[in-house]
Amino acid sequence: MTTRPQRKRSGGRDRGSVTVEFAIAAPLVLFLLMLIVQFALWAHATHIAQAAANAGVQATRVRGGTVAAGEAQTQAVLDQLSGSTLAGPTVTVTRTPTAATVTVDGAATAVLPGLSLPVHATVTAPRETVPGGAP
Repeated sequence: MTTRPQRKRSGGRDRGSVTVEFAIAAPLVLFLLMLIVQFALWAHATHIAQAAANAGVQATRVRGGTVAAGEAQTQAVLDQLSGSTLAGPTVTVTRTPTAATVTVDGAATAVLPGLSLPVHATVTAPRETVPGGAP
């Protein structure tokens, strides 16, 4: 009868080390994953604010456009797109003789408690004028 050579055991010093490593690494990995989700939501909220500000400035800058029309258009786009992604958006519209500006401020929805990322988008465009006519 042949016998197999016996392997020498390490003496049990490493027993349970995988469990300890997992207990330390798992929360860190989950935190990093949630951080990635938080920044993705912030980027999405920024794009929503930019799109709403762009739509509002287009309504404000046209001939016959008004500040009220820009505010209404910006709010309509925010209502359609933001859902709960952009929290507490505020809209500021200004119209000068040469330009129109729309600013949208708010905050991205917080996935991680205590982390509130601000969202800011400003779009400025020249006012539409007809050569030889009134602005």
